[in-house]
Amino acid sequence: MDLILVRHGGIDAGAGRCIGRTDLPLSTQGFTRVQRLAASWTGTPPRFLFCSDRRRAQQSAQVFAARFATEPLADARLRELDFGAWDGREWSDIHKTDGERHRRWLENWVIQDAPDGESFADVLQRTGSWLAALIGSTGEDDCVLAIAHAGSIRALLCHALGLPPARATALGVDEARVTRLRHRHGQFALRCLSAVQFQDD
Repeated sequence: MDLILVRHGGIDAGAGRCIGRTDLPLSTQGFTRVQRLAASWTGTPPRFLFCSDRRRAQQSAQVFAARFATEPLADARLRELDFGAWDGREWSDIHKTDGERHRRWLENWVIQDAPDGESFADVLQRTGSWLAALIGSTGEDDCVLAIAHAGSIRALLCHALGLPPARATALGVDEARVTRLRHRHGQFALRCLSAVQFQDD
């Protein structure tokens, strides 16, 4: 199986804002960048097109759906980390008004929940469930495209490549970029990370 992971396009949220479950649409520029990425696809269409059920991921998936004449399958397990009470706020404001909890979270974000939200371990659990189900239902020659978020893509890469979760943030996962994995004989291999366009092997 070829597993192709795309982070959704950009949103009008402003730099420095905590965005997880906050359900924002694509910006005009974000939509254009996804269109440009989709136009670089070569080869046969994917067998499956999945996406997170957040608007920014669904709108990005619709660009690919139009290209492939298919319907995307939305799955909540591909959502971004839920930052709970912090979601939608400026990080600088969170640090100022909730500094102690923010400090504790920064020190141990893998297992420390955001207030009324999730930890990265929670994201690992739900993305791992999605990935296991996918492996069990696809063949060696299948191609799967999934539109998700920085956090959920990093979690999937941790599963696929056996990376320690604490190293997840070392993986660059930029908006409207493509990461490609190949699953053969029970193992994943990384083919490209956060590329600006689709590439043939």
